[in-house]
Amino acid sequence: MRKVLVVEDDRFISAIFSLFLKDLGFEIIGRCKTGHEALEESKIHKPDIVLMDIHLEGDVDGIEAAETIQRECEIPVIFVSSDTSTEVVERAVISNSYGYLVKPITKKELGITMDLAYYKHKADLDQKRREQSFRNYISKAPIAITIVQKGIIRYLNNLALDLFKTHYMEDIVGTAMIDFVDDEFVPILESIFADEKSENIKPFHLEINTFHHKPLKVVVHASLITFNGAPAFQMVLVEVSSYLARIDELKKWREAALSGKGAILLINNLFEVKDYNPAFQEYVSPAFDMRGHSVFTLRPWMNIDRGTLANIFNRKNDTPSELMIETTSHHLKCLGYILSNGEGVPEEILVVLNDAVEK
Repeated sequence: MRKVLVVEDDRFISAIFSLFLKDLGFEIIGRCKTGHEALEESKIHKPDIVLMDIHLEGDVDGIEAAETIQRECEIPVIFVSSDTSTEVVERAVISNSYGYLVKPITKKELGITMDLAYYKHKADLDQKRREQSFRNYISKAPIAITIVQKGIIRYLNNLALDLFKTHYMEDIVGTAMIDFVDDEFVPILESIFADEKSENIKPFHLEINTFHHKPLKVVVHASLITFNGAPAFQMVLVEVSSYLARIDELKKWREAALSGKGAILLINNLFEVKDYNPAFQEYVSPAFDMRGHSVFTLRPWMNIDRGTLANIFNRKNDTPSELMIETTSHHLKCLGYILSNGEGVPEEILVVLNDAVEK
C-alpha cells in the first residue's frame, strides 16, 4: 500500500482528500498545515507521494516546501490548488512537480494523477541511480576521459584532471580544448570536431599543455556520444611522453652502438637478428644479410644457446648477462643488455662483444 502525506491548511478539504485516498487504496501517514511540518513529516515517515496545497499557513508556501522535499527526500509532490494564475503555475512547473490538480477535484482524477506521479517518479529515480552509477564509474575509471562539446571541455574524470595537473575541475571545464593544444596540432583537432557524424574516428596524436603549461604527448581515442541531449566527443587521453622519450633514447643508443668500432648484435624478442654492425660481421660472415632471420637458423655461422637468450629476456633487472656465441672461426664472449620499451617490456637484447678467442 502506497503511503501519502496530505499537506492542506483547510481541514474540510483535507478530510475530503483523505476519504478519496482511502477509497483509492492509499495509506494516509499524516496530515499537516505548514511547509515546515510537511518537510519534517516527509523526513520522518518517508511517504511515497506528497499531496501539497500551494497556499499554506506560515512563511513557507507549498512550492518552496515541495522543492525542499524533492531535493532532500527524493519524494514526488503533486500540487492541489484553486490558484491558476500564470505566476503560480510557472513556479510550480519550474519546481519539477509531478502534477498540478485544480480544485475542486474528483476521486478518479486524483487516483489517475497519483498513479502517474508514483510510476514516473520511480522511473526517474531508477534513471538517476543508473546515471549516478555511470558517473561514478567514469570518474574513477583507470583511464583519462574528457568530454568536449562544440570544442569546449564539459567534463573530465579524476585521471584527466591528473593529466592536466590540477585538482580543480573549474580550472578546465568551460575552456576551449584547443587552448590546451600545441599550435602544430590544432588543425588535427579542428578537423575532428568539424565532423559530428563520424562513427569511426581513428586514434590520433596530440601535444597538449597542462594547466601549468607543461607539454605532454598523448594518443587520443575519440568517439561520438550524446551529452546533455546534444552531440559531443568522448576523448580518452593516453599519455605517451615517457614512452616516446624512452623509444628515442633506445634509438640513439642503438645507433651509437651500431656505428661504433666494437662488435654489436641486436636480437629482438622473437629471437630474430634485428641489426648488427661491420665489426660483428667480421666474425660471422654468411653470404647473405642476417637481418630478419632467427638466430637458431643461422648455424653453423652463429650458434647461440636458446635457453640463455630466454633467460636474458626473463631477467627482472638491467644487469648484463654473459652470453657465448660460437662462430665458424671464433668463440665470442659477450654481454647481453636488455632494451625495454616505455612500459618496461623487454623488446631487444643488445649483444656486445667482450672477448674473441680464435678456434
